[in-house]
Amino acid sequence: MRRLAVVALAATTAAARAVDVTGTVTDGAGPVSGARVTVFVPNLSVFFETRTSATGAFTVPGVPAGVYRVGVAARGRGYQEVQIQVAAGGPVVRDFVLGAETEPGSWDVIGTTLPEFFDATDIAVLLRDGRIFYCHDTADPIVFNPATGAKFFAADSGLPQGCMNGSLLPDGRVIFAGGQDGDDPGNFMNAIPWVKAYNPTTDTWTRLADLQNAAGRWYPGLARLRDGSIMVMGGGTAPAAVRTNTCERLDLSALTWSFTGSMLRPSEFTPSALLYNGLVLITWSPPQVYNPATGVWRATGDFVQAARGWPGHSDHSIVVLEDGRVLAIGISGTPTASTRMGEVYDPATESWSTTSNPGLIRFQAEVVQLPDGRVLVAGGETKQSSPPVPNSLGIVKWTDLYDPASDSWRRVSDLNRFAEYHAVTLLIPDGRVVTTGGTRIKFQVGPTSADIEAFSPPYLRRGVRPSITNQPGPSLRRGQVVELEIAPATRLTSVVLTGTMSHTHWVDGGVPRRLVLPVTREGSTSRVTLPAGADVLPLGTYMLFAMVDDIPSVAKIVWVEGACYADCNADGSVNLADFGCFQTGFALGDPYADCNGDGARNLADFGCFQTRFALGCP
Repeated sequence: MRRLAVVALAATTAAARAVDVTGTVTDGAGPVSGARVTVFVPNLSVFFETRTSATGAFTVPGVPAGVYRVGVAARGRGYQEVQIQVAAGGPVVRDFVLGAETEPGSWDVIGTTLPEFFDATDIAVLLRDGRIFYCHDTADPIVFNPATGAKFFAADSGLPQGCMNGSLLPDGRVIFAGGQDGDDPGNFMNAIPWVKAYNPTTDTWTRLADLQNAAGRWYPGLARLRDGSIMVMGGGTAPAAVRTNTCERLDLSALTWSFTGSMLRPSEFTPSALLYNGLVLITWSPPQVYNPATGVWRATGDFVQAARGWPGHSDHSIVVLEDGRVLAIGISGTPTASTRMGEVYDPATESWSTTSNPGLIRFQAEVVQLPDGRVLVAGGETKQSSPPVPNSLGIVKWTDLYDPASDSWRRVSDLNRFAEYHAVTLLIPDGRVVTTGGTRIKFQVGPTSADIEAFSPPYLRRGVRPSITNQPGPSLRRGQVVELEIAPATRLTSVVLTGTMSHTHWVDGGVPRRLVLPVTREGSTSRVTLPAGADVLPLGTYMLFAMVDDIPSVAKIVWVEGACYADCNADGSVNLADFGCFQTGFALGDPYADCNGDGARNLADFGCFQTRFALGCP
């Protein structure tokens, strides 16, 4: 009995030492409701979280005695973090006034591509293991790990090929289509029909079936389709660099090509994206849509600002927004009071509308959609004379964040170097944006740098980030319920799936998606249901971010397969050809062949596949 009394006394004493941390959050004029308030120690062994009320008030109850950090974040507001001392004797009261967000982020050098300078026909592809594959002619590729700064000199393809386009195949290999003979990259008269695939698991190359267009395709466009296959479009042809309007599609089961409908006029490296309605939009030039079911192209609404320098290069890049509209960023015309750097396409009305402007209008900038929905617009070329800014032959370091939700721009940290449109820029799983190349300015200056630099967006400096502690997948299916374990015990506001990028020049051959998914929570487990629609969620490789407001976790890389796992070749039916597909993937070390998702490829995966095959579409 005496021992129980001592225990009770100790518990009572501990409870007495735990106090409330309270206060209010305002913007100087009124309350800020829904602000995230966190109380924590740096190693996160103690973590509390709450939200402000409609009056801006908050209470974090029962905080034990000790020294803590208190962080307050609200979207669009500057983050504040202070240290407090909690002691017995009463609540800790702390009020906060949040001003507008001013954090500029930073560009930091994280490695180099030496001895290579990626300054002409560059391409960068985010691999499924988080590394980046860089090459300019498939002869001297580099695989770079942005997490460690380490680089690996990958195998030579043995057949140089530049000015091509590329993407990830469903089996995780990198495919390169068309281009020109890399032995004479400045010719532009020697287009080729070659197609090659690089396997990052085995560091080997495979020559695939040539394109059907025997005259080749340099600067071909590339679009991802719902089944994970690709379509290549246009490009210059041998022997006179004349552009073609022809297009062809890849059969994933046979890895062969066939012609499909032709574009309305010849083009090259056109920005493209699969829309939520299943059509493919291209914007250069004129804007038009392709129906994969019929193979037919037709015109759609033209830009508000249609004079964009045709038949020169595209002046803009495009991204598909959360609501399915398409944002085009960049305009080459001489800036006037009425010129707008951005336009938005609405597939429902097939019409365009203009955006507001940043402080400096540019074209052929580096454009990357971030997990928080804002769009990073870095560098580019300007014809604007005011304000005067440092430039190299018109190429600038100026960098903005554009918020489509508010149609507003905010200038952030400048690039460290001048980089024109040959630079290649990717979003990576830790939420940073990585760029390199493009420092041979208009083939007149440089190359001035082989640096790889990374932009840390403002959301990386907004307090405690959520962390996904389990591995969802790695392969997921449309319509699947995905469970996430989150630490510390923060309440997610959404999960974002964003397609991995494959960037060259002003186009992205990756999966053109940023999907914001609602979350339910049970204890430490958060659940999210993937979209079932094939056009909304096309097959491919994605980064899965757990979000608290605009603050992302480090993403898990997952690949989305069809509703039927047993349909290995994604041809819409389950038959013996799928066994051959699975065996091939297993032999190549394809991550897709990890059927049971245990992180290893072994005989157990064959049993898993046989079971799923027998069940039809598990």
